[in-house]
Amino acid sequence: MLGLPAAVLLVSLAGQFDINGAVTVEGRAGEAPLTTDGKVEAGVAGLVMPDLQLTYLSRTTDARIDYAVRIFWRKPNEASSLKPVILHMVNLGASSQATPRLLLTANGALSAGEADYTALGVVLPNQPALPSVVDFLSVTGTVGAQEALSRRAKLGLNLSVIHREPLGATADLPPQAGALLFPHQTTGIAEPTYRYNLSRRDDLTVTSPVSYGRYSGGFEILLASPQVGWQHRLTRRYTLRLAAGVAYVHVVPSLQTQSPVSPVGEIGVDMQLAGHGGLLTRGAAGARLDYFVDPVLGTAGPRASLSLGVTSILNPDWLVGAEATYATVFTGRNPQIVLVDPQGMPVTSAADGVAVPVDETLIAAVLLARCRVSDHLTTEFGFRYSDRAPSVEVSAFGFHQRQLWLYGSFTANTRRPTSRMVK
Repeated sequence: MLGLPAAVLLVSLAGQFDINGAVTVEGRAGEAPLTTDGKVEAGVAGLVMPDLQLTYLSRTTDARIDYAVRIFWRKPNEASSLKPVILHMVNLGASSQATPRLLLTANGALSAGEADYTALGVVLPNQPALPSVVDFLSVTGTVGAQEALSRRAKLGLNLSVIHREPLGATADLPPQAGALLFPHQTTGIAEPTYRYNLSRRDDLTVTSPVSYGRYSGGFEILLASPQVGWQHRLTRRYTLRLAAGVAYVHVVPSLQTQSPVSPVGEIGVDMQLAGHGGLLTRGAAGARLDYFVDPVLGTAGPRASLSLGVTSILNPDWLVGAEATYATVFTGRNPQIVLVDPQGMPVTSAADGVAVPVDETLIAAVLLARCRVSDHLTTEFGFRYSDRAPSVEVSAFGFHQRQLWLYGSFTANTRRPTSRMVK
């Protein structure tokens, strides 16, 4: 039996380890609210994020783990302080071709610390209703396996877990009437998939994700969403995606939502265009109807979304891109509300404030240009925009949480990135 030193030596000989350090510095100017339902205020912001990454590459295995610290400062800010908010992040990923037919994957992310209102959209992706500045813990993890049953058929299974909770002073905040707090959430997800190659141009997919989660307020939500999809390659450059299915949700205690059964589906087009002089353009557009579980509000309902994205590689050193998304959730005719005073701050009594519908609609857009100055320096500049509104079902519908930033950033790294590095 091999001892630990011998095992480590064999692993080292079989593959290659690499260490890369990087630091990103970003500056912003624009406007954004300080808090949920707060007034939009103009200001400036700065970000410094050092990152240390260890990778391992072999003939069959790619693995990565990195640790980063996000140090963010904004003027003005909710705390009226010069102190930055600091967020610690650990990410890992691995893939291994265990056998010629079996592919194993694993991904995980841990975030702990503070995030201001403008950064919570990254912590809670595609989330319309956001809390204010928080101290929190977020852990996500996924393991997967994909087996090639034949030259045409593949069977897969992904198992995921999500855990989020407030920390420190954020965890001690009382459950005020309607105030939006960072969620307590523990969710498990199982997603079996089956893919069959019908022809050179057609693929059939069957997925049946099932999730069960516990959320703030004592809500328990079970969601099952089986779907059948079809992918057809129209030409060498264009691919059509279609999917249709049904979603079933069970909420305890019951909420005033629409029917627990709802259709789900998707239609989309992917394209890849080659041009002159090394120009390569990739794009995707789609419309989707799914069932969205909101961890902040503890609700669930049908969500309609539109997306459009285009990326062009102009030459080996330049990349430009644009992306836009729109989504709105339908949770019934009596959406949850938050109570705020005339300054937009949450209050504990209906007698002290007015009722404002919570946000269930999100629109966002990004324009960027990225340049690789050298093997060790990359710069990026562009424009970020987002806004939020209640559900389109609400008579008080209107966008009111505008974020609009012009930004520029520089990233310096110690070693040229490896193309096979796990994304």
